[in-house]
Amino acid sequence: MQYFGTDGIREKEGIFTPDFLARIARATVGLKERPKVVIGRDPRVSGERIEGVLTGTLLRFGAEVLSAGMTPTPVLAFLTRHFNADFGIMISASHNPPEYNGIKFLKTDGRKIEESTEAALERLIDNPCPLEEREGVLTRIEGNRLYIDDLCRKLQPSVAGMRILMDTANGATAEIAPQLFRELGCDVTAIYTETDGVRINENCGATHIETLAEAMRKGSYDLGFSFDGDGDRLMAAVGGRILDGDHILYVVARVLQQQGTLKDNTVVGTVMTNLGTEKSAAKHGIRLIRTKVGDKYVSDEMERNGYAAGGETSGHLIFSAYHTTGDGILAALLLAVIERKYGVLNLDDLEEYPQSHQDILTDADGIAAFDRSEAIKSYLRKVEGEIDGRIVVRKSGTEPKIRIMAEGKTKAESEAIAREIRTFILEQIKQ
Repeated sequence: MQYFGTDGIREKEGIFTPDFLARIARATVGLKERPKVVIGRDPRVSGERIEGVLTGTLLRFGAEVLSAGMTPTPVLAFLTRHFNADFGIMISASHNPPEYNGIKFLKTDGRKIEESTEAALERLIDNPCPLEEREGVLTRIEGNRLYIDDLCRKLQPSVAGMRILMDTANGATAEIAPQLFRELGCDVTAIYTETDGVRINENCGATHIETLAEAMRKGSYDLGFSFDGDGDRLMAAVGGRILDGDHILYVVARVLQQQGTLKDNTVVGTVMTNLGTEKSAAKHGIRLIRTKVGDKYVSDEMERNGYAAGGETSGHLIFSAYHTTGDGILAALLLAVIERKYGVLNLDDLEEYPQSHQDILTDADGIAAFDRSEAIKSYLRKVEGEIDGRIVVRKSGTEPKIRIMAEGKTKAESEAIAREIRTFILEQIKQ
Protein backbone atom coordinates (compact mmCIF):
# COMPACT_ATOMS: atom_id res chain seq x y z
CA MET A 1 0.00 0.00 0.00
CA GLN A 2 1.20 3.53 -0.74
CA TYR A 3 1.61 5.64 2.40
CA PHE A 4 4.07 8.30 1.25
CA GLY A 5 2.98 11.44 -0.57
CA THR A 6 5.17 14.26 -1.84
CA ASP A 7 6.27 15.11 1.70
CA GLY A 8 6.28 11.96 3.77
CA ILE A 9 3.28 10.27 5.38
CA ARG A 10 0.67 12.89 6.21
CA GLU A 11 -2.95 12.56 7.33
CA LYS A 12 -5.34 13.50 10.10
CA GLU A 13 -3.67 12.39 13.31
CA GLY A 14 -6.10 9.53 13.95
CA ILE A 15 -4.42 7.40 11.28
CA PHE A 16 -1.29 7.22 13.44
CA THR A 17 -2.43 4.37 15.67
CA PRO A 18 0.05 2.60 17.97
CA ASP A 19 0.07 -0.41 15.63
CA PHE A 20 0.75 1.70 12.52
CA LEU A 21 3.50 3.65 14.27
CA ALA A 22 5.12 0.45 15.54
CA ARG A 23 5.08 -0.90 11.98
CA ILE A 24 6.80 2.25 10.72
CA ALA A 25 9.49 1.94 13.39
CA ARG A 26 9.97 -1.78 12.69
CA ALA A 27 10.27 -1.02 8.97
CA THR A 28 13.01 1.48 9.76
CA VAL A 29 15.01 -1.17 11.61
CA GLY A 30 14.22 -3.61 8.81
CA LEU A 31 16.02 -1.32 6.37
CA LYS A 32 19.09 -0.81 8.56
CA GLU A 33 20.09 -3.00 11.49
CA ARG A 34 20.67 -1.03 14.71
CA PRO A 35 20.18 2.33 12.98
CA LYS A 36 21.15 5.69 14.41
CA VAL A 37 18.02 7.87 14.20
CA VAL A 38 17.54 11.55 15.03
CA ILE A 39 13.90 12.28 15.86
CA GLY A 40 12.11 15.60 16.31
CA ARG A 41 8.63 17.10 16.13
CA ASP A 42 6.69 20.30 15.73
CA PRO A 43 4.38 21.32 18.64
CA ARG A 44 1.19 19.56 17.48
CA VAL A 45 -0.75 17.95 20.31
CA SER A 46 -0.37 14.47 18.82
CA GLY A 47 3.39 14.85 18.31
CA GLU A 48 4.57 13.63 21.71
CA ARG A 49 2.36 10.53 21.50
CA ILE A 50 3.65 9.68 18.02
CA GLU A 51 7.25 10.30 19.07
CA GLY A 52 6.80 8.08 22.12
CA VAL A 53 5.60 5.06 20.17
CA LEU A 54 8.21 5.44 17.43
CA THR A 55 11.02 5.89 19.95
CA GLY A 56 9.90 3.00 22.15
CA THR A 57 9.71 0.60 19.22
CA LEU A 58 13.04 1.72 17.76
CA LEU A 59 14.73 1.20 21.15
CA ARG A 60 13.11 -2.22 21.53
CA PHE A 61 14.91 -3.37 18.40
CA GLY A 62 18.32 -1.93 19.16
CA ALA A 63 18.30 1.51 17.56
CA GLU A 64 20.33 4.45 18.79
CA VAL A 65 17.85 7.32 19.08
CA LEU A 66 18.83 10.96 19.42
CA SER A 67 15.80 12.97 20.56
CA ALA A 68 15.77 16.66 19.60
CA GLY A 69 12.32 17.35 21.06
CA MET A 70 10.40 20.24 19.51
CA THR A 71 12.49 21.54 16.63
CA PRO A 72 12.03 22.81 13.05
CA THR A 73 12.45 20.44 10.12
CA PRO A 74 15.60 22.19 8.81
CA VAL A 75 17.21 21.89 12.25
CA LEU A 76 16.35 18.18 12.33
CA ALA A 77 17.92 17.84 8.87
CA PHE A 78 21.07 19.61 10.07
CA LEU A 79 21.27 17.33 13.12
CA THR A 80 20.86 14.21 10.99
CA ARG A 81 23.89 15.29 8.98
CA HIS A 82 25.83 16.57 12.00
CA PHE A 83 25.55 13.27 13.87
CA ASN A 84 26.00 11.17 10.71
CA ALA A 85 22.71 9.40 11.48
CA ASP A 86 21.21 6.76 9.24
CA PHE A 87 17.82 8.46 9.31
CA GLY A 88 16.15 11.61 10.49
CA ILE A 89 12.48 11.31 11.43
CA MET A 90 10.50 14.54 11.62
CA ILE A 91 6.99 14.38 13.08
CA SER A 92 5.13 17.24 11.44
CA ALA A 93 2.35 18.12 9.03
CA SER A 94 4.17 21.28 7.98
CA HIS A 95 1.67 23.97 6.90
CA ASN A 96 -1.44 21.82 7.46
CA PRO A 97 -4.04 22.50 10.19
CA PRO A 98 -3.59 21.30 13.81
CA GLU A 99 -5.64 18.12 13.39
CA TYR A 100 -3.12 16.77 10.86
CA ASN A 101 0.24 15.21 11.52
CA GLY A 102 2.89 13.47 9.49
CA ILE A 103 6.19 11.64 9.42
CA LYS A 104 9.05 12.72 7.16
CA PHE A 105 12.10 10.54 6.66
CA LEU A 106 15.49 12.11 5.96
CA LYS A 107 18.69 10.42 4.87
CA THR A 108 22.18 10.97 6.28
CA ASP A 109 22.87 14.17 4.33
CA GLY A 110 19.64 15.78 5.57
CA ARG A 111 17.77 15.43 2.29
CA LYS A 112 14.49 13.56 2.00
CA ILE A 113 14.75 9.85 1.25
CA GLU A 114 14.40 8.63 -2.32
CA GLU A 115 11.14 7.20 -3.65
CA SER A 116 12.80 3.77 -3.82
CA THR A 117 13.46 3.95 -0.07
CA GLU A 118 9.87 5.04 0.52
CA ALA A 119 8.68 2.01 -1.45
CA ALA A 120 10.94 -0.29 0.58
CA LEU A 121 9.53 1.14 3.82
CA GLU A 122 5.97 0.68 2.53
CA ARG A 123 6.65 -2.99 1.78
CA LEU A 124 8.06 -3.52 5.27
CA ILE A 125 5.15 -1.67 6.89
CA ASP A 126 2.70 -4.03 5.19
CA ASN A 127 4.87 -7.13 5.61
CA PRO A 128 7.02 -6.78 8.75
CA CYS A 129 10.16 -8.90 8.78
CA PRO A 130 11.30 -10.83 11.88
CA LEU A 131 13.49 -8.67 14.13
CA GLU A 132 15.67 -9.55 17.09
CA GLU A 133 14.81 -7.67 20.26
CA ARG A 134 17.85 -5.97 21.75
CA GLU A 135 18.51 -2.96 23.95
CA GLY A 136 18.73 0.42 22.25
CA VAL A 137 20.20 3.72 23.43
CA LEU A 138 18.31 7.01 23.91
CA THR A 139 20.11 10.37 24.07
CA ARG A 140 18.45 13.77 24.37
CA ILE A 141 20.22 16.51 22.42
CA GLU A 142 20.11 20.32 22.39
CA GLY A 143 19.87 20.76 18.64
CA ASN A 144 18.89 24.41 18.43
CA ARG A 145 22.19 25.57 19.90
CA LEU A 146 24.20 23.43 17.49
CA TYR A 147 22.20 24.74 14.53
CA ILE A 148 22.53 28.42 15.51
CA ASP A 149 26.28 28.12 16.00
CA ASP A 150 26.72 26.35 12.66
CA LEU A 151 24.61 28.89 10.76
CA CYS A 152 26.44 31.87 12.25
CA ARG A 153 29.81 30.26 11.49
CA LYS A 154 28.87 29.79 7.83
CA LEU A 155 27.22 33.17 7.24
CA GLN A 156 29.07 35.39 9.72
CA PRO A 157 26.08 37.74 9.62
CA SER A 158 26.26 41.41 10.54
CA VAL A 159 22.66 42.44 11.14
CA ALA A 160 22.76 44.13 14.56
CA GLY A 161 20.22 46.89 15.04
CA MET A 162 17.78 45.70 12.38
CA ARG A 163 14.11 45.85 13.34
CA ILE A 164 12.55 42.49 12.58
CA LEU A 165 8.93 41.33 12.78
CA MET A 166 8.37 37.59 12.63
CA ASP A 167 5.29 35.38 12.60
CA THR A 168 6.28 31.91 13.80
CA ALA A 169 2.88 30.29 13.04
CA ASN A 170 2.52 28.95 16.60
CA GLY A 171 4.98 26.38 15.38
CA ALA A 172 8.44 24.92 15.68
CA THR A 173 10.33 28.18 15.01
CA ALA A 174 8.65 29.99 17.93
CA GLU A 175 11.73 29.74 20.14
CA ILE A 176 14.72 29.37 17.84
CA ALA A 177 14.00 32.06 15.22
CA PRO A 178 13.58 34.97 17.68
CA GLN A 179 16.53 33.63 19.71
CA LEU A 180 18.85 33.63 16.68
CA PHE A 181 18.04 37.17 15.57
CA ARG A 182 18.17 38.54 19.12
CA GLU A 183 21.57 36.96 19.69
CA LEU A 184 22.71 38.77 16.53
CA GLY A 185 21.60 42.10 17.99
CA CYS A 186 18.31 42.59 16.17
CA ASP A 187 15.26 44.25 17.69
CA VAL A 188 12.77 41.40 17.28
CA THR A 189 9.00 41.47 17.61
CA ALA A 190 7.62 37.93 17.44
CA ILE A 191 3.93 37.14 16.98
CA TYR A 192 2.03 33.83 17.02
CA THR A 193 4.54 32.12 19.30
CA GLU A 194 2.26 29.72 21.22
CA THR A 195 3.62 26.18 21.26
CA ASP A 196 0.71 24.26 22.78
CA GLY A 197 0.02 22.77 19.34
CA VAL A 198 -3.65 23.71 19.38
CA ARG A 199 -3.39 26.67 17.00
CA ILE A 200 -0.44 25.82 14.77
CA ASN A 201 -0.86 27.54 11.36
CA GLU A 202 -4.33 28.85 12.29
CA ASN A 203 -4.76 32.19 10.50
CA CYS A 204 -1.04 32.82 10.80
CA GLY A 205 2.27 31.82 9.30
CA ALA A 206 3.44 31.45 5.71
CA THR A 207 0.06 30.27 4.43
CA HIS A 208 -1.63 33.39 5.85
CA ILE A 209 0.78 36.08 4.75
CA GLU A 210 -1.94 38.72 5.15
CA THR A 211 -1.40 38.43 8.91
CA LEU A 212 2.22 39.54 8.57
CA ALA A 213 1.28 42.29 6.11
CA GLU A 214 -1.26 43.74 8.54
CA ALA A 215 1.19 43.65 11.45
CA MET A 216 3.89 45.30 9.31
CA ARG A 217 1.59 48.25 8.64
CA LYS A 218 1.16 48.85 12.37
CA GLY A 219 4.87 49.23 13.13
CA SER A 220 8.22 50.34 11.76
CA TYR A 221 10.29 47.35 10.67
CA ASP A 222 13.17 46.74 8.29
CA LEU A 223 11.96 43.26 7.41
CA GLY A 224 9.12 40.91 8.20
CA PHE A 225 9.32 37.11 8.14
CA SER A 226 6.57 34.51 8.20
CA PHE A 227 7.38 30.83 8.76
CA ASP A 228 5.15 27.78 8.47
CA GLY A 229 4.52 25.30 11.26
CA ASP A 230 7.73 23.30 10.85
CA GLY A 231 9.96 26.11 9.63
CA ASP A 232 10.88 24.82 6.17
CA ARG A 233 9.04 27.66 4.39
CA LEU A 234 9.46 31.42 4.41
CA MET A 235 7.43 34.36 3.19
CA ALA A 236 8.75 37.87 3.80
CA ALA A 237 7.77 41.53 3.70
CA VAL A 238 9.81 44.66 3.01
CA GLY A 239 8.77 48.22 2.33
CA GLY A 240 5.09 47.31 2.09
CA ARG A 241 5.71 44.51 -0.40
CA ILE A 242 5.13 40.82 0.22
CA LEU A 243 7.84 38.45 -1.00
CA ASP A 244 6.93 34.86 -1.86
CA GLY A 245 9.39 32.07 -2.60
CA ASP A 246 9.87 33.21 -6.21
CA HIS A 247 10.79 36.74 -5.12
CA ILE A 248 13.21 35.53 -2.46
CA LEU A 249 14.86 33.06 -4.85
CA TYR A 250 15.30 35.85 -7.41
CA VAL A 251 16.85 38.25 -4.87
CA VAL A 252 19.31 35.71 -3.49
CA ALA A 253 20.19 34.36 -6.95
CA ARG A 254 21.09 37.86 -8.18
CA VAL A 255 23.45 38.31 -5.22
CA LEU A 256 25.02 34.86 -5.69
CA GLN A 257 25.52 35.70 -9.37
CA GLN A 258 27.32 38.93 -8.43
CA GLN A 259 29.52 36.95 -6.04
CA GLY A 260 30.33 34.39 -8.73
CA THR A 261 28.86 31.50 -6.74
CA LEU A 262 25.71 30.79 -8.80
CA LYS A 263 26.81 27.64 -10.62
CA ASP A 264 26.14 27.79 -14.37
CA ASN A 265 24.03 30.90 -13.66
CA THR A 266 21.16 28.50 -13.03
CA VAL A 267 18.41 28.29 -10.43
CA VAL A 268 15.89 25.50 -9.89
CA GLY A 269 12.16 26.16 -9.54
CA THR A 270 9.01 24.15 -10.21
CA VAL A 271 6.15 24.19 -12.68
CA MET A 272 4.49 26.67 -10.31
CA THR A 273 7.31 29.24 -10.47
CA ASN A 274 5.96 32.48 -11.91
CA LEU A 275 6.71 33.04 -15.59
CA GLY A 276 7.69 36.60 -14.73
CA THR A 277 10.46 35.31 -12.47
CA GLU A 278 11.81 33.17 -15.30
CA LYS A 279 11.76 36.06 -17.79
CA SER A 280 13.29 38.55 -15.34
CA ALA A 281 16.07 36.14 -14.40
CA ALA A 282 16.79 35.51 -18.08
CA LYS A 283 17.39 39.24 -18.65
CA HIS A 284 20.29 38.94 -16.20
CA GLY A 285 21.61 35.76 -17.79
CA ILE A 286 20.12 33.44 -15.18
CA ARG A 287 18.45 30.26 -16.40
CA LEU A 288 15.50 28.66 -14.59
CA ILE A 289 15.07 24.89 -14.61
CA ARG A 290 11.61 23.60 -13.61
CA THR A 291 10.78 20.40 -11.72
CA LYS A 292 7.58 18.82 -10.48
CA VAL A 293 5.96 20.43 -7.43
CA GLY A 294 7.72 19.37 -4.24
CA ASP A 295 10.89 20.62 -2.63
CA LYS A 296 12.37 17.12 -2.77
CA TYR A 297 12.33 17.33 -6.58
CA VAL A 298 14.03 20.73 -6.43
CA SER A 299 16.61 19.30 -4.04
CA ASP A 300 17.22 16.26 -6.25
CA GLU A 301 17.84 18.45 -9.32
CA MET A 302 20.20 20.67 -7.35
CA GLU A 303 22.10 17.67 -6.00
CA ARG A 304 22.47 16.03 -9.43
CA ASN A 305 24.01 19.12 -11.00
CA GLY A 306 25.53 20.99 -8.07
CA TYR A 307 23.27 24.03 -8.40
CA ALA A 308 23.46 26.63 -5.65
CA ALA A 309 19.88 27.92 -5.38
CA GLY A 310 16.40 26.54 -5.76
CA GLY A 311 12.93 26.88 -4.36
CA GLU A 312 9.18 26.91 -4.66
CA THR A 313 6.68 29.74 -4.85
CA SER A 314 5.25 28.44 -1.57
CA GLY A 315 8.44 29.40 0.26
CA HIS A 316 10.58 26.26 0.33
CA LEU A 317 14.06 27.66 -0.37
CA ILE A 318 17.29 25.69 -0.66
CA PHE A 319 20.74 27.26 -0.76
CA SER A 320 23.20 24.40 -1.03
CA ALA A 321 26.27 26.28 0.20
CA TYR A 322 24.60 26.39 3.61
CA HIS A 323 22.08 23.54 3.85
CA THR A 324 20.70 20.58 1.92
CA THR A 325 17.01 21.20 2.55
CA GLY A 326 14.35 23.91 2.58
CA ASP A 327 15.15 26.21 5.49
CA GLY A 328 13.01 29.22 6.38
CA ILE A 329 15.36 30.44 9.11
CA LEU A 330 18.39 30.35 6.79
CA ALA A 331 16.45 32.15 4.05
CA ALA A 332 15.36 34.84 6.52
CA LEU A 333 18.92 35.40 7.70
CA LEU A 334 20.19 35.59 4.11
CA LEU A 335 17.58 38.26 3.32
CA ALA A 336 18.60 40.24 6.40
CA VAL A 337 22.27 40.05 5.41
CA ILE A 338 21.45 41.18 1.86
CA GLU A 339 19.22 44.01 3.10
CA ARG A 340 21.96 45.24 5.44
CA LYS A 341 24.72 44.99 2.82
CA TYR A 342 22.92 46.26 -0.28
CA GLY A 343 20.16 48.43 1.14
CA VAL A 344 16.47 48.12 0.29
CA LEU A 345 15.75 44.91 -1.60
CA ASN A 346 15.07 46.09 -5.16
CA LEU A 347 12.42 44.14 -7.05
CA ASP A 348 11.46 46.90 -9.49
CA ASP A 349 12.79 44.91 -12.46
CA LEU A 350 10.96 41.71 -11.50
CA GLU A 351 8.09 40.92 -13.85
CA GLU A 352 5.04 39.14 -12.50
CA TYR A 353 2.28 37.31 -14.29
CA PRO A 354 -0.81 37.41 -12.05
CA GLN A 355 -1.70 33.93 -10.83
CA SER A 356 -5.03 32.62 -9.67
CA HIS A 357 -5.41 29.47 -7.61
CA GLN A 358 -8.45 27.24 -7.18
CA ASP A 359 -8.71 24.00 -5.19
CA ILE A 360 -11.22 21.19 -5.52
CA LEU A 361 -11.67 19.28 -2.27
CA THR A 362 -12.68 15.75 -3.17
CA ASP A 363 -12.15 12.13 -2.10
CA ALA A 364 -10.40 9.03 -3.42
CA ASP A 365 -13.14 8.45 -6.02
CA GLY A 366 -12.84 12.03 -7.25
CA ILE A 367 -9.06 11.74 -7.54
CA ALA A 368 -9.43 8.47 -9.46
CA ALA A 369 -11.97 10.04 -11.82
CA PHE A 370 -9.61 12.96 -12.40
CA ASP A 371 -6.73 10.60 -13.18
CA ARG A 372 -8.59 8.57 -15.78
CA SER A 373 -10.55 11.34 -17.51
CA GLU A 374 -9.41 11.81 -21.10
CA ALA A 375 -11.93 14.64 -21.43
CA ILE A 376 -10.14 16.62 -18.72
CA LYS A 377 -6.74 16.04 -20.33
CA SER A 378 -8.02 17.12 -23.74
CA TYR A 379 -9.73 20.19 -22.30
CA LEU A 380 -6.60 21.33 -20.46
CA ARG A 381 -4.49 20.99 -23.63
CA LYS A 382 -7.05 23.09 -25.50
CA VAL A 383 -7.09 25.82 -22.83
CA GLU A 384 -3.30 26.07 -22.66
CA GLY A 385 -3.10 26.42 -26.43
CA GLU A 386 -5.53 29.34 -26.40
CA ILE A 387 -4.14 31.55 -23.63
CA ASP A 388 -1.12 33.85 -23.33
CA GLY A 389 0.07 32.31 -20.09
CA ARG A 390 0.28 28.96 -18.34
CA ILE A 391 -1.91 26.54 -16.44
CA VAL A 392 -0.89 23.86 -13.95
CA VAL A 393 -3.50 21.35 -12.78
CA ARG A 394 -2.36 18.61 -10.43
CA LYS A 395 -3.25 16.39 -7.50
CA SER A 396 -2.05 17.56 -4.12
CA GLY A 397 0.59 15.28 -2.71
CA THR A 398 -0.50 15.92 0.89
CA GLU A 399 -4.29 16.38 0.81
CA PRO A 400 -7.30 14.98 -1.14
CA LYS A 401 -7.39 18.02 -3.40
CA ILE A 402 -7.02 18.91 -7.06
CA ARG A 403 -5.03 22.13 -7.35
CA ILE A 404 -5.47 24.58 -10.21
CA MET A 405 -3.12 27.43 -11.09
CA ALA A 406 -3.74 29.79 -13.99
CA GLU A 407 -1.30 32.48 -15.06
CA GLY A 408 -2.26 35.32 -17.39
CA LYS A 409 -1.42 38.86 -18.43
CA THR A 410 -4.02 40.27 -16.00
CA LYS A 411 -5.48 39.13 -12.70
CA ALA A 412 -8.98 39.12 -14.17
CA GLU A 413 -7.83 36.85 -17.00
CA SER A 414 -6.12 34.35 -14.71
CA GLU A 415 -9.10 34.28 -12.31
CA ALA A 416 -11.53 33.61 -15.16
CA ILE A 417 -9.39 30.79 -16.55
CA ALA A 418 -9.02 29.12 -13.13
CA ARG A 419 -12.77 29.31 -12.46
CA GLU A 420 -13.62 27.82 -15.85
CA ILE A 421 -11.17 24.95 -15.33
CA ARG A 422 -12.56 24.26 -11.87
CA THR A 423 -16.13 24.15 -13.17
CA PHE A 424 -15.22 21.77 -16.00
CA ILE A 425 -13.29 19.38 -13.75
CA LEU A 426 -16.09 19.31 -11.17
CA GLU A 427 -18.59 18.37 -13.88
CA GLN A 428 -16.35 15.54 -15.10
CA ILE A 429 -15.48 13.94 -11.77
CA LYS A 430 -19.11 13.98 -10.60
CA GLN A 431 -20.33 12.00 -13.62
